Amino acid sequence: MGDIIKDQYGLLYSSELLLSIIVLIFIIGIISNLSDGLNEKMLTEEELSSLEAIAIESSDYLLNNPGNPENWEEDERLNNGIVSKNIIPGLAIKNKNVENGEFFDESASSEMIMSNAISYNKLMKIKNNYNSLVDENMFNDSVHSSMAIYPLNSKIRPIEMGYDFGNENDNVNDNDIVTVNRTVKCDFYSNFAVYDFNDFELFGNDYNKDMFCNHDTNPNLTNHSNDGRSLWLCKNFRVYKESLDAYNYYLISDECVKNTGTYWILESLNRTSENEEILNQEVIELNPFFLEDLENSSGEIYSIHFNVPKNRIDDFKTVLVAIPKNMSDVLISNDELNYDYFRVQDVNFILKVGMNKI
Repeated sequence: MGDIIKDQYGLLYSSELLLSIIVLIFIIGIISNLSDGLNEKMLTEEELSSLEAIAIESSDYLLNNPGNPENWEEDERLNNGIVSKNIIPGLAIKNKNVENGEFFDESASSEMIMSNAISYNKLMKIKNNYNSLVDENMFNDSVHSSMAIYPLNSKIRPIEMGYDFGNENDNVNDNDIVTVNRTVKCDFYSNFAVYDFNDFELFGNDYNKDMFCNHDTNPNLTNHSNDGRSLWLCKNFRVYKESLDAYNYYLISDECVKNTGTYWILESLNRTSENEEILNQEVIELNPFFLEDLENSSGEIYSIHFNVPKNRIDDFKTVLVAIPKNMSDVLISNDELNYDYFRVQDVNFILKVGMNKI
């Protein structure tokens, strides 16, 4: 019986020893993993430091340079996906100034670059050729990258392109991604604007028209002077017959204009009008009106007049645009033939760069 008890105690001691050995091995394994993790973290910090420099320098170049060559976006081969190895894309706008929130071709310096402003046209060229222009030409396929703009105006859709970080096949750790976020201005389709009419310069409660109005001098027409309830905004512009072969003209208004009670008149010098129409459509095509005058003429001067209630001035948002015919259908199908796309907009520009761990 005593030998049996000893054996039992011996078995119990052996179990404790085995358990202790297992725990010891487990602890050693944890320490070893922590040591490897610390070494890996040190390497990752070095990689992140390099990635951060790449991301910042690349963002600075994209936002502050028009690219090389400067007019790289005009290369027709890009439309067919053919990208020259010599192109280094840039988004900056050259030879333009901003005045009252709009871009104008008024820069006297051939070296002037618009600060914190990007070209929507260039951005879309990059989107359609991202792998070749960015991954290959800019980064030499050394990293994964993505680019996006997120307009502060919720009526305009974000534009995203490049590597899809976070998808199920992504082999880039979230901690190995560097993100650069800058707030800049984007011109969108503002270059197609002939006139942005949201430019009342109020002096007290009155508005001084800055352009000649034929209704103020022609005794046969109703005078367009301001009264206590409303203001007249009158502008003149010229249209050439040949331009109608290349462009579609539209009067585009923000949706809130429907509730302003604004009336408008469109007339030519040879076909004056007293016919005021309520402005209650967001998009009005003007080519049919112009064709009536230009059938037997090479060009004509037109006048457009808006009568806006004083208490709704802030809601009067209308722009006259001339859009290349080959773009009109695309803008319509993409729901981009609306007022906000023809204004300069603030956007968040985001560039992400990640190291490929394979």
